[in-house]
Amino acid sequence: MIHIFLADDDILILNRLTEMIHTHPSEYEITGQATNGAICLELIEALHPDILLLDIDMPEKNGVEVTKEIFQRKLPVKVLILSNYDTFSFVRDAMRYGAYDYLLKHQLTEHLLFDKLSELTQLMKQEGVKTSQFSYFTTLAKQRYFSSLIHQGITAPAEHSHMVTQRDFDKNPHCLALMQITNFILVTHFSSGMNREKLIDSVLNLAISIFATLDNGLIIHLEYGCFGILFHSDNPYSETDLFSQVARCMRVLTANIQKLFNVSCIFEVSPAFSDFQLLPQIYQQTFCSLSRQNFSSSLPSAENGLNLLEEKNLMEALSSLDISRTRESLHQIFVRCQKDSSVLSQKLIHQILQLGFRFNQSQNTEFRNTPSQPQAIDFSHMSVEEIEKFLANYLCSLLQNVPGVGSRRYSEHIQKALSYIHEHFAEDFSLNDMAEHLHVSPTHLSRLFRKELETSFIDYLVTYRIERAQQMLLHSNLDLKTISEKTGFHGYNYFLRTYKEKTGHTPSYDLKNHNI
Repeated sequence: MIHIFLADDDILILNRLTEMIHTHPSEYEITGQATNGAICLELIEALHPDILLLDIDMPEKNGVEVTKEIFQRKLPVKVLILSNYDTFSFVRDAMRYGAYDYLLKHQLTEHLLFDKLSELTQLMKQEGVKTSQFSYFTTLAKQRYFSSLIHQGITAPAEHSHMVTQRDFDKNPHCLALMQITNFILVTHFSSGMNREKLIDSVLNLAISIFATLDNGLIIHLEYGCFGILFHSDNPYSETDLFSQVARCMRVLTANIQKLFNVSCIFEVSPAFSDFQLLPQIYQQTFCSLSRQNFSSSLPSAENGLNLLEEKNLMEALSSLDISRTRESLHQIFVRCQKDSSVLSQKLIHQILQLGFRFNQSQNTEFRNTPSQPQAIDFSHMSVEEIEKFLANYLCSLLQNVPGVGSRRYSEHIQKALSYIHEHFAEDFSLNDMAEHLHVSPTHLSRLFRKELETSFIDYLVTYRIERAQQMLLHSNLDLKTISEKTGFHGYNYFLRTYKEKTGHTPSYDLKNHNI
């Protein structure tokens, strides 16, 4: 008998689900119901159901918050989400915390419900609910600890002593492999239908499947299509053999990625090690070796990249659409790097290119009249001055693609107005506010918008906010309500209505069908 708990603040939905489940009394039993998230959590802990049918939008605690707490408390229950189209982005968040799948309420039929319940039942029969849940959370814990070790080493000896009991972190020899999807930013930006997040998840799932057959390999995504994989040996004296085995395993993995997703990967394998306190250093060394491959360059691989302040200043310069400010910000970065080191960091070049792509995506523009694509540039034969010039021209070419920047067909006032909108779109301001900032009359500025842009100030602003919302929807993990706030819409319903008016679709539809 499978015990099911129902959580929904809509009594009609609860009654409908109850009627459906009661048609299979020998297989399923309803153990409880709740109409808000807080009570739902209390009852789940008390009743220990096998499956939770959970509404994503509930009072006190919504479905994402409930799923997150289930995840954090390691409660052995399978979560099946009930959602509307307008809450689909919340579903994505819930599934990141372990929700099994979702059902759309307006498409809910008895057939669909029991198909999904049957899947869960089979899963629980194969794995055992408790074993499955334990394994899932253990894997997540290992991944988080692996990430912590890479960046910080052993910070809590007691925690490490506990993790040493796991095969992945025992005292036998280990190898670290780093794998990079080549031209990751370019591939995911220029290829239609190649969603960045989906590609990362697909690679992770493929790797986990391969490693499961080998009973070895723990993988995490680090950043920008770079993955870290930890391999262990069961033999304390097999360091040489381990290196060879890992290299063979990585060749299998990269070949499958190429075959299935049509993207190429490079990888680097560290020497064998047993002291995890050395892992940050080993990671840096392996990353440098990987970088030399990635850039096909003879430039020394110093770890001298952008600091947070420099990244912030450069992104703000780009966001303000100010070409001279962008050039100056970039120049200051190069001045600082040359003071700190006699060599130019490959990481620095990579970060600046990534920043440019991020900006281009945020503006929803297309590449036009840009320099040669960065992956075709051999930086090894360029001086530091030539590299700075190339990067400056590249970033400024992105700015030229934004309407009004550097274009003679717009007056000075309109160019400044567009720059103001693009930089302050998330803030609450009016035509009068912007006119006062530009020291012109609101009437004159309104006429200029109509004359030069063939639209009103408010229509341009709203359209631009929707474009930014689309980019956030696709390239961030933010929920819809947060996106609406961050793009200057202070009413969620107004945001949804405006989004559909401007695009012809709901945000959830665009996200699900990758229309953005």
